Amino acid sequence: MDSERYVSIGDGNVYLAKNDPLDQFDTSLNDLIKHDENLSYDQVTRIQFQGAENYTISYNEEGDSLCDEDVYFTEQGGKTVPLDTDRVGYYLESLVTAELKDYKTYKATEEDLAAFSLDQPELIVTVDYTITGEDKKEQAGTYVLSVSRDPEELAAAEKAGNEEAEADEDEEEEITAYARVGDSPIVYQLDKVDYIALMAASYNSLRHRQVLAADFEDVYQVDISLEGADYSLVTDGKDKDDQPVWKYQEEEIEIDSFQKELYALSVTAPEDFTTESPSGKEEISLTLYLDNERCPQLSIALYRRDGNDCLALVDGKPFALIPRADAVDLIEAVNAIVLNGA
Repeated sequence: MDSERYVSIGDGNVYLAKNDPLDQFDTSLNDLIKHDENLSYDQVTRIQFQGAENYTISYNEEGDSLCDEDVYFTEQGGKTVPLDTDRVGYYLESLVTAELKDYKTYKATEEDLAAFSLDQPELIVTVDYTITGEDKKEQAGTYVLSVSRDPEELAAAEKAGNEEAEADEDEEEEITAYARVGDSPIVYQLDKVDYIALMAASYNSLRHRQVLAADFEDVYQVDISLEGADYSLVTDGKDKDDQPVWKYQEEEIEIDSFQKELYALSVTAPEDFTTESPSGKEEISLTLYLDNERCPQLSIALYRRDGNDCLALVDGKPFALIPRADAVDLIEAVNAIVLNGA
């Protein structure tokens, strides 16, 4: 009647317990097993991808980049190129926070690994890192995570192809995925969100998406070609707040709106990066002069592709498709300067 529990401890007596011991016994093996630990680091020195992606990211504080914040670099087309520090950081965070608790087996055999497609993982991520131990000494470590989607589900998705994927883009896609840490015998089922985050490891997923990745404080002149006319915006000294004074035709101008729209030129999704050549009309082109020994000059040209997109070229090379609305906003920002100064 008082919701108490009868308890026997083997001494021949029966007791009433106010605190139900069965509440403490309400657990499962999953709550008791020793799970693998997620990535924990002070500094990542290298990230290697194998499988769906095959390339290596290196940490280098002295790397050659337009942006001072760039510290992660990779090789593309025989050249060392920077990656977006924030995007690499977000990816590493996905390794740190991946939920490795829902185990499928605690002692995986070779047959188990094959069943979960982890004998040949879809993606293997290897992270070399350093961490400060309890003795305050720096220790080096390596973290390896293998990821695979359910083999039958993956085969069905690949067979469906892009057309069906586009037709059903509004439908919730079922994703069953698995993970394994290093050579651990434990196989975990991955949450859909974790799987998507971990598989977003391509170069295009982690590179800079802004058309202009340089620090604007390095820019001291911008030459603009728009509708057959040429304009030049130049700096001339600094104001009382030690900020550059920008001028057009000897008249002091406000540069904030132009700067904002210039940095707004950005790729919406990784698949928008492209190598296609321009076929439409040039909307606007800019040449930026920088106080930067690594890159004293940078050119940006925007070509109309259709009513929705523009093709951006950087230093004469195709870069990506960007929303045409952003190009229009930049053109309007330029017109606001040059028409007021006309």
